[in-house]
Amino acid sequence: MRSWPIPPGVTCSGRTVTEQQALVVRDLRVTVGPHRLVEAVDLDVPAGTITTLVGPSGAGKSTIAAAIAGTSPPTHRVDGFIACPGTIGYLPQDAAATLNPARRIGSALGELAVLHGDPPALGSGRARWKRERVAELLRQAAFPAGLACHRRYPFEFSGGQRVRLALAAVLAVEPQVLVLDEPTAGLDPASRDALVAVLDELRRRGRTILLVTHDDAVATDLSDRVVGVHEGRLRATGAAPAPPRPLAEKGRHGDLLLEVRGVAVRRDGSDLLRDTTFHARAGELIAVVGASGAGKTTLTRAIAGLERPTSGAVVVDGEHYPPLRSRSCRQLAAVQYVWQETRETFDRTRPVLDQVARTAVRLRGLPRHQARSEARTELRSLGLTAEQALRVPDDLSGGQLRRAALARALLAHPTVLLCDEPTTGLDPGTAERILERLDTHRRTHRAAVLLCTHDLPAVAARADRVFTIENPPPTVG
Repeated sequence: MRSWPIPPGVTCSGRTVTEQQALVVRDLRVTVGPHRLVEAVDLDVPAGTITTLVGPSGAGKSTIAAAIAGTSPPTHRVDGFIACPGTIGYLPQDAAATLNPARRIGSALGELAVLHGDPPALGSGRARWKRERVAELLRQAAFPAGLACHRRYPFEFSGGQRVRLALAAVLAVEPQVLVLDEPTAGLDPASRDALVAVLDELRRRGRTILLVTHDDAVATDLSDRVVGVHEGRLRATGAAPAPPRPLAEKGRHGDLLLEVRGVAVRRDGSDLLRDTTFHARAGELIAVVGASGAGKTTLTRAIAGLERPTSGAVVVDGEHYPPLRSRSCRQLAAVQYVWQETRETFDRTRPVLDQVARTAVRLRGLPRHQARSEARTELRSLGLTAEQALRVPDDLSGGQLRRAALARALLAHPTVLLCDEPTTGLDPGTAERILERLDTHRRTHRAAVLLCTHDLPAVAARADRVFTIENPPPTVG
């Protein structure tokens, strides 16, 4: 999260910015070396309104949002005029990464509240003011009422919950303008509706919001104006949804491949995952659904070996699998995990192509040139060009990085593939492309795919079974 003030009366492209206009952008251009990512963007966002940017993954929406918020990566050259009569608060697409992993939530939010608020002088009244202000920020960010979180760290929350905690931190600086990149991504329907209601309330209170989303329902129901983005330029309306494609056929499945036997995860006296048992067969796609914070990510992390179960066992093809650090190269290749927050899994200094190819070198023993060739082919199948593959991660959109993370996992030829929200925050065409690639992989390699999602309608026709994880314990449907 980052914010910066621009005083009222700033002249922008021959015009004076007023509080009624809130945000003015003129001739915004963003380049990386010789490549033009954004070109000739003019945008006016009136005070107390919501303007939404829509378009396919990689069109330039997040690049525009970051440039307006003043948080573009060092490799990006930004030209043009951006002006606002107040403070801009920015929620990036990878919002959870903005939380300090070493700070308890209550302390971090309380410190921001004091810095940007008007608390009483030192004493019991100041402490009470801070507690009440933190509670109000969490309410504004649609955090579940009554959830004990003040003494917990960010890693103890689900991905969707971390997004809302990051939004609470943005709101703590009292911004006049909010730039929000996919704030509803990774949320279950109830949490998404609650957050939409919060954004509507912020608008009615006079906040100005520039929203980036792939959620058509949010764009339609919430926006005062919808602007399409295509190849770095603005269009009058959002891009039309991609035409439907044939769905994968469900068929017979092979031998038992994955067994989760009574797995539970407990941390600091709290049950993150209760006694959980299920199985998956070769070629099977299982959709894992449930409310944000129910334990979906904890389950996939336990299977991947990233979370040590308090009890229970993970069995792959009849073999008990230990935690990650004790797994052999063969075991690492067999079970691959595609994270929900993909940007943090990449080295920001190395080209994406090399990082994707490294999987085949390390886990399959391929020569570097052959691994790079397979990586190019895999990335191309997921819609990334050869030029995009040579960029560093900060020069790709969140949706492009998510596809690169999937390509990286697929190059290991896994027999168990774990995908945490792989289609969240993507346009329908790109989401469909990913699901088709997952179908191809499980057919070709007789792999089991476990897919955590809040978008059940998108995967229901493909899924062989739906696993609902709850607190209390999950049930299989």
